[in-house]
Amino acid sequence: MAAADDPPPEVETRAGTQAPARVSGLSEPAQAGDPVAAARAHLAGPRYHLDPADLAPLQTVVDGRDETVRFAQRHRGLPVFGAHYLVHFRTGGGQREVIGAGGRFLTELSVDPAPSVTKETAAKIARGLMAPAYGVAEGLTARPGELVVVPRGDGVLAWHLVLSGRAAGRPLLLDAYVDAHSGRPLFTVDRLRFEGPVQGSGRTAHGRAVTLNAYQRADGAYELRDRSRPMWNGATGEILTYDAQGRDVFDFLGSGIPPGTELARSATPEFGPEHTGSGAVDAHWGAGQVYEYYRGLGRDGLDGRGGTMYSVVNVTMEGEPFANAFWDGTKMVYGGGGPDFHSFAAGLDVVGHEMTHGVIEHSANLVYLGQSGAINEGLADYFGNAVQVDTLGIPMTDPDASLLGEGLCKTLPPAECAGRDLDDARVAAEDYLGVTVGFDNGGVHLNSTIFSGALWDVRERLGGQKADKLAYKALTEYMTPLDDFADGRRAVESAARALGWSVRDRLTVALAFERHGIRPGWERAIPTDSRVLIDGITDFNAIPDVAADRYVVSNSSPDGAAPSRILTGRLRGGRTVTLSQGDRWNYHPATDGVQAVWASYDTAGTSFQIHARPLDASAPPRLVHQAPDLVTDLDVGGEFIAWEGFDPASGEVEIWVKRGGAAPVKVTAAAGVSGFTPSIKGGRLAYLRVWEEGGASHGTPVIHDLASGAEVVVPEVPGAGGLPSDSAQPVMLSRHVVWAVDTDADGRYGIMRAAAADGTGTTAVVPDGPAAPSPVWFHAGDTSVAIGAWPDGDTLENATLPKILQAPVTGGALRRHSCNRGLQDYFAVGEGGTIVWLDGTAGDTDLVTRDRPAVRC
Repeated sequence: MAAADDPPPEVETRAGTQAPARVSGLSEPAQAGDPVAAARAHLAGPRYHLDPADLAPLQTVVDGRDETVRFAQRHRGLPVFGAHYLVHFRTGGGQREVIGAGGRFLTELSVDPAPSVTKETAAKIARGLMAPAYGVAEGLTARPGELVVVPRGDGVLAWHLVLSGRAAGRPLLLDAYVDAHSGRPLFTVDRLRFEGPVQGSGRTAHGRAVTLNAYQRADGAYELRDRSRPMWNGATGEILTYDAQGRDVFDFLGSGIPPGTELARSATPEFGPEHTGSGAVDAHWGAGQVYEYYRGLGRDGLDGRGGTMYSVVNVTMEGEPFANAFWDGTKMVYGGGGPDFHSFAAGLDVVGHEMTHGVIEHSANLVYLGQSGAINEGLADYFGNAVQVDTLGIPMTDPDASLLGEGLCKTLPPAECAGRDLDDARVAAEDYLGVTVGFDNGGVHLNSTIFSGALWDVRERLGGQKADKLAYKALTEYMTPLDDFADGRRAVESAARALGWSVRDRLTVALAFERHGIRPGWERAIPTDSRVLIDGITDFNAIPDVAADRYVVSNSSPDGAAPSRILTGRLRGGRTVTLSQGDRWNYHPATDGVQAVWASYDTAGTSFQIHARPLDASAPPRLVHQAPDLVTDLDVGGEFIAWEGFDPASGEVEIWVKRGGAAPVKVTAAAGVSGFTPSIKGGRLAYLRVWEEGGASHGTPVIHDLASGAEVVVPEVPGAGGLPSDSAQPVMLSRHVVWAVDTDADGRYGIMRAAAADGTGTTAVVPDGPAAPSPVWFHAGDTSVAIGAWPDGDTLENATLPKILQAPVTGGALRRHSCNRGLQDYFAVGEGGTIVWLDGTAGDTDLVTRDRPAVRC
């Protein structure tokens, strides 16, 4: 019972819910017996504003006298994404008292649990509109999962789907969420916790003699099966290490071990050089060290219940070494080998990192997206390094102690090989990489050391055992899935108080976070030189367009709960106008300065439509076209509307044109010809014509006269070395057609122009070659061309994120358009060189504009 002079409990609120984010300073009696029942009884009190019946118990963590009960919220029987609530007890003398509670519980949810969109339609939408953000996917499948409630506004009923395949040269395994009422894509979460080229130590690849707990089979062979740990209960609780024997990494995506995969085995108890080279020795020994490390923190295995721990080594990708490692939700998978890298299991810090993802998944389950994902990665870095320095006896003062994966390279020194450095002293407002959710899941790797660096500072000042206990308690008893950096700091400081730390030690923790700039509102300190048109773009597929003094863009409501709308406004600012109507999901708008066109699909996802409406909203939206198949790129000019759509019968992408009320005409009617990215101006249509010839893909712009139907194929730009050039994204201007072209297959693109009237006079605006830009997007206006390009540089930092470069259409040097430090994403060029773009600099995605190139950055 609290003493009369005890201070009152502290209650911290969370916006959008009546349930407190944290209640601390409690000393209230709780019922004996089952801790889950005791926690429910406590939460039934009026201070929490929640119904305990909506709480599903996940786990109970016992840490000496401390007990923490973790619940997951359910709404109308459905799980609520990322919503965990925790109750903290202290026990002694047969008594139990509540000392605190908190987390994330959404009291304002009101969701119709009956879906309007079928799971099959949701899978179609996820494949067509969400997976492409990760690159062109091969072998893509969508496995429908359960209905969940996404906590946005009043809540969004969503289908959870699992997308798998390959894209951009790497495995793809995504959790995708699609609005089950409107069909709107919500977001994706990458399941694969990839790491960059990193390294560790241990005998095995680095010559360290280690003891392996193996198992002798009935046939006399020995295999890497460890049943010596306390988690072995006679049936489960093993450490198993499998050798993929060079099989492709894509065979190992998803849960479990594929049939036919065998444990690493040897004819004798000595696992020889082949097991060193494969990484089996490192992975097996390292898994044992990680188990013992977490056992020292009071945890029995990754799941906390002594579950079996699986590792797979020696995977490849398309026959080549796979220089990476990941946790996929059920197992560790390691590649490596070749002339440059040891097995990625050869780094004990990497092994600890990957296995810690399993600990995180079975505790706070921090969502692998944005700041919560960066905390997830940061904790994996912290604990991975802690395992290594403690196991190998590396002093915290060693300059390599803070490096992750510093020993994986066969040729590079540690500082150059390391993927990250926990002592990099990064400060949030100064060093946060301003990327959007389509890039590194919003910076989960790129920004992790801002958070983990603060924890590592605490470890360096207060010692490993003390700091590790603090970080572990914060993770398992105070963090929740959607925590941002400020929430993460709150969790660590709460854990320090719960551990009874002195004021001096708690000040050390606070100062560590202050040194890394982690405080409420830190994002507002980031400078920009652009003007914000719309603050907070939340639509997954937003791409702006601009003409005259007007822009159009798709966006959802501020909380992301509503179907995406089509918005227009003036470049000089002022209010935005909503052009779309109804509950359809709307996307990919285009404008000619007088009207806008856009595509949409219905809440069931069974029909795709094209709409048009005047920008002044003087008339209601007009239905232009309706089809059962996905419509993608669109453009408009006067009475003509053009779009790109996939023809399932031919397997080709076609360009269609519609004039006024007439029936649409397929422009790319010739067999074997596809068309992409239509662009209209001055009565002419430009599109990219693509065809196969001589076993190679060819492409070049076509100029189509919209009144007569006559076409001119612009001569294909010659390629180097006997290969065709690669042309992309033609834009029709008043006097020219301009496009990007790579003539030598080096990924750098020049910019070409030809006469709009007849396609003659092909001239380089920006020559291709070694100095040409590496683009991510291209657009142009009558006076200037712009290309979003990767700056040259070997490291990822704000300075090397894609920036918009601009040059006169008549030719000249490319210049930075804006000095904003973050990612400058999809854009459109207007009159006089004005550009409107999506910018990730200021901590979220904004629609911004600037009317002239920057003088100097």
